[in-house]
Amino acid sequence: MAQRSPRHLSLISSSNSGSRSRESPARSRSQPPASRRRRRSRRNASSESQGFFKGLMNPLARFKSSKSTNAPSRFSSGNVPLSRSPESLEPLVSQLRQQQQTRSRQQQRPKTPPKRKRGRQSSSSPLPPLVVSNRRNQKLPSPPSNRQTIGITPTSVVTSAPSALSSRPPRVAKRPKRRFSPMIYGARLLILGIGIGVISGTVLSILSSLGRLGSSAASTANLGLEAQLEATPTPVGVETLPLSVQLNQELKSLQQQILGLTRENTDLTPGILLVDLDTGGYVDINSESALPAASTIKVPILVAFFQAVDEGKISLDEVLTMEDEHIAGGSGDMQYQPSGTEYTALETATKMIVISDNTATNMLIERLGGAEFLNQKFLDWGLKNTVIRDVLPDLRGTNKTTARDLVNLLTQLNQGGLVSMKSRDRIFRIMEETENNTLLASGLGRGAVIAHKTGNLKSVSADVGLIDLPNGKRYLLAVIVERNDEDSAAESLIRNISQTVYESFNRSPTTETESTDKVEDGENLDGTEGEE
Repeated sequence: MAQRSPRHLSLISSSNSGSRSRESPARSRSQPPASRRRRRSRRNASSESQGFFKGLMNPLARFKSSKSTNAPSRFSSGNVPLSRSPESLEPLVSQLRQQQQTRSRQQQRPKTPPKRKRGRQSSSSPLPPLVVSNRRNQKLPSPPSNRQTIGITPTSVVTSAPSALSSRPPRVAKRPKRRFSPMIYGARLLILGIGIGVISGTVLSILSSLGRLGSSAASTANLGLEAQLEATPTPVGVETLPLSVQLNQELKSLQQQILGLTRENTDLTPGILLVDLDTGGYVDINSESALPAASTIKVPILVAFFQAVDEGKISLDEVLTMEDEHIAGGSGDMQYQPSGTEYTALETATKMIVISDNTATNMLIERLGGAEFLNQKFLDWGLKNTVIRDVLPDLRGTNKTTARDLVNLLTQLNQGGLVSMKSRDRIFRIMEETENNTLLASGLGRGAVIAHKTGNLKSVSADVGLIDLPNGKRYLLAVIVERNDEDSAAESLIRNISQTVYESFNRSPTTETESTDKVEDGENLDGTEGEE
């Protein structure tokens, strides 16, 4: 065994004393404060006198014992013993003295209990933290006990520390960046555009359907002559009839011909209105004069009846009972039936027009709500001068109307206003069956179709109708002639006016000749008077 030199022994003693000094604070923290102060005072008293000499003599004693026993030193190099002179111990003595002074100064300072840190040992030596850090980072085995720590050299600890400190930190996984894809972006824009288009299309369809509902309701009430004459410009200042009848251009040549016919009968007061439904041309001669209506008042009553049918207020097969107060003289055959006779509503309305039955007229006036109710309805339709003041027969002529009101009413029917299309067709078919053809119908040629209603009193003769010609022309004509005591000149004037208008619209030489012959020979002339 190699001999131990005094220098190595001093290092061993200093390491042992250092290890004891490191363990002492740990033990001192577990002792109570009073024992710690007593121990500190005793240590301070003895350390000043004995510490220096004890630290100086211990190495010398160990050295002498090793020399006397000739025991091999662990600090010897080979078989050559290590020996030192007393002069070589002076640096070691000075070093030990400095360490003892430093230790005494540290003990004299007031100590504060150190803060405990989890997972770390409180020590003044830098070696344990390096060992702990090395074990924590690289998962090294725990350090050896105190006895084995003596053999650890500072170089081994120092060389292991850089490896722990230089360990690379764990990498943080970076989130991969999304790559810009034009296809995906374009698909999103396409889907967004389609969605916006679908929503806007739905909104527009809803708005258009609401607009169509409103416009259809308005057009049903306001359809008139202008619907057929969209291509014909309306001159400035042209007079427009209520609701739907529009007069565009005055037919001056035809008007002069009609005026020539009226001048031949100065005792007659005519009210005339002619409207060409294809062009809007018109002839107006005193059309707004309120004259006795006679049986022409039955035309607006018929329209009111079918309007009530469309509204569900009355049905065509409803049974109406004839009472004594309904029976009226004049035209018609229902007056000869006993009271209590029953008729369907459609049958009653048909007799009112076809044979101009006054009893049937009174029954319908009562069933529809009375004269006042019907007068208000006529006013709502734009018939300003059409009024019922008495039941039929109105021999005094108190029931009034005008040629303009009658043409206005038939114009609205022709354009699908006031009633449904089905009811409109029924009205015109009933008017085509009118049995009295002595007035407007007698002035027409072959192939012409007229839906009309006549009216005769001692004071008036009238006829209003819708005429369709073989060449496709269609026009409305209303003629009311006020006269004195059944003057037959009024009826002749109505026939001549009808013939003149027909010839103007037809323009056919053969039909003109046939129509003239019929008038001269008196064909189809029925002198029946006293319709009411």
